[in-house]
Amino acid sequence: PDRMAGAADVEYVVAWIVYALAGGGLTFVWLRITRHVRHSGWRDLLRGLAIVLIFTPWTPPGTTVYAPATLVLLMGLTFEGTDSSFASGVALLVSAFLMLVVLTIRQVRRSRPVR
Repeated sequence: PDRMAGAADVEYVVAWIVYALAGGGLTFVWLRITRHVRHSGWRDLLRGLAIVLIFTPWTPPGTTVYAPATLVLLMGLTFEGTDSSFASGVALLVSAFLMLVVLTIRQVRRSRPVR
């Protein structure tokens, strides 16, 4: 039994490494696509939303492991209904809110006149 738990842990870590690499590649492509958006506020918002959707983790109901919150939300809505996916939706909303706070602070700092 201990060998199986170790193998599952290794598979879990490998899965997250593969997901992080794929998410990084997707993020790179999205950054290249959005570089043509002229308004920096909209460009940063589009980039931030993509990063939030790709990289926010959450624990599926009844487990102790993490999974991407977007996938937990979609799988919960598809198979279990709205009650089970509510928490992952809240996690995505909190992450999006924090991203908006960071972008707002950046925009305020950019618009300050130099003394």
